[in-house]
Amino acid sequence: MGNIVFARLDKIDYQATVRTIVDSVEQLAEPNETALFPLSKTKLDAVLNENNNIFIPATLLLENAAKEVNVYFDLENYHFFQKIKEVIEKENKPKGVFRLRRIMGNDDNKKLIATDLYVLSLSLGEPLDVQVKQTNQTVSPYHVIVTVDFGGGAMAHMEYTFSDQDERIELEWSGIKTILEFDSETMNSLESSLTYSVDAIIDNAHKVDQSLIKRLTNYEQLVDGGAH
Repeated sequence: MGNIVFARLDKIDYQATVRTIVDSVEQLAEPNETALFPLSKTKLDAVLNENNNIFIPATLLLENAAKEVNVYFDLENYHFFQKIKEVIEKENKPKGVFRLRRIMGNDDNKKLIATDLYVLSLSLGEPLDVQVKQTNQTVSPYHVIVTVDFGGGAMAHMEYTFSDQDERIELEWSGIKTILEFDSETMNSLESSLTYSVDAIIDNAHKVDQSLIKRLTNYEQLVDGGAH
């Protein structure tokens, strides 16, 4: 049984990938071999009944709702997010403000906002209140601001800009004892690459179950219900 990964190929760091990458499902022979494909619902439907582990981005799950797969989250695969996550989860009950700013292309999947919220909920808990403000989607650049109260002294402020600018991510955790900041534009070239390995995708993936689908769908509805 091998792995089948669907991903944006421009996001893959091939040099950091240890697993063997093959070009087709037919070439999968060993457990550590992985067939890598660009995002395609048609291709996903074609391989769902194969006896392999399938990995898709959570944004594709929201469109497809396939249960026999594993999902991965873009934000969770960046090494700089993992550093902040480690600090947050060292606290028994994290208190502080998590700030996230993303600049993405006009055609990027806006379902990414709901998946980011899901990732934050894994560290900060279930959101008690979500407030969303957004500008006119037909006018570029298009902005979305999400404010989240997780309760217990933990909050998040998430800003998204969809435009023709280069992709950029800024993160900050302002906790009681620690303040950490990351900016993909100002970090050195090795750290700032907004890519991740196939290994990170597989290692950080989550098995899809009804609970995950329900939570992710709920977050998407919360984000889509924001005031314009």
